[in-house]
Amino acid sequence: MAVPFFVLAAAFIRGGGIAKALIEVAAAWLGRLPAGLPIAALAATGVFAAINGSSVATAMAMGSVAIPALVERGYPRQFAVGLTAAAGTLGILLPPSLPLVIYGLIAETSIPRLFLAGVVPGLLMLGMFMVVAFLASRRLHMTPEPFPGWRDFSRANIAALPALTIPVLVLGGIYGGFVTVTESSALAAVLSLAISILVYRAIRMREVPALLTGGMSQTAAVLIIVAGATLLSYWISRSGLPADFVRWVVGLNLEAWQFLVLMTIVLIVLGTVLEAYATILMTVPLTLPILDALGIDRVHYAIVVVVTIEIGLLSPPVAMNLFAVSEVSKAPIGEVMRGVMPYLVAMLLLLALLIVFPQIALWLPNAVFG
Repeated sequence: MAVPFFVLAAAFIRGGGIAKALIEVAAAWLGRLPAGLPIAALAATGVFAAINGSSVATAMAMGSVAIPALVERGYPRQFAVGLTAAAGTLGILLPPSLPLVIYGLIAETSIPRLFLAGVVPGLLMLGMFMVVAFLASRRLHMTPEPFPGWRDFSRANIAALPALTIPVLVLGGIYGGFVTVTESSALAAVLSLAISILVYRAIRMREVPALLTGGMSQTAAVLIIVAGATLLSYWISRSGLPADFVRWVVGLNLEAWQFLVLMTIVLIVLGTVLEAYATILMTVPLTLPILDALGIDRVHYAIVVVVTIEIGLLSPPVAMNLFAVSEVSKAPIGEVMRGVMPYLVAMLLLLALLIVFPQIALWLPNAVFG
């Protein structure tokens, strides 16, 4: 039940003026810094990701606002589309995350613990993206934005307050013990719709049925994938393949990190041709016995899987984020791909750090839950 509500929340947010409010307040605070506008776009995307849980929705919503703003300030379109496509991947790493919900159900792992495990890696990835944007802006000789004035600064902050309440209430409700993950997804959908209609007035009541229809269509697509992959997982388990796979891997005498490297290669290849949910549902049931045999924490592995899926979202031929940003910006897919390459390097670096240092993912959930 969490899936359709988070999908609906993403649909309401995408058309509800929330992205514009977040971009404006981030630019008001950070625009005066070197590379201030790209860093502001990344910061706003991080907050937006903490509302909706979808990578493609994040890329499309923020791209519709951030790309025109960056191009208008003189940034090359290739830079703008690459930054937005990469930033969209934060939508499935920072909580809440739909792939982590699916993983938690399959692996029988605490979803709040999984959400917390994504926080530090998500912030680390955001910081890496900011460094890439800063270096690129220096190479382009871009100048900081002027201070907008106290009146406009105050107006931007006040306008963003309703949008900022959504992640505070949703995530605060989960970790404060006031709502379950399913209830928080419904809360996110209701808050997003109410704020979009009553505060930002970016959605009219007559548009709500179309948004609901679109959200249900996306939910149906996800659940069909889940159903098909579940049947495949059932067949795999009945065939005895997991036991054979465990014996084969154990026979290789691999260290835990070596198995993780092997699986990231497999997942990256699968991610270039399969949708994220299908990748999780096809591979996780097969690998769970291996994780337990090698002493790999299931929460740690979840974050490795999600980061690998993020790389797949930016890797042709499927590359859903590339196509989403291409559609929003009308830029050729090759231009988006060239713009995203520096960020792919940063993501591969983060993936290597996660494999070598599991505590990047495990420290926060262990500190909170023990």
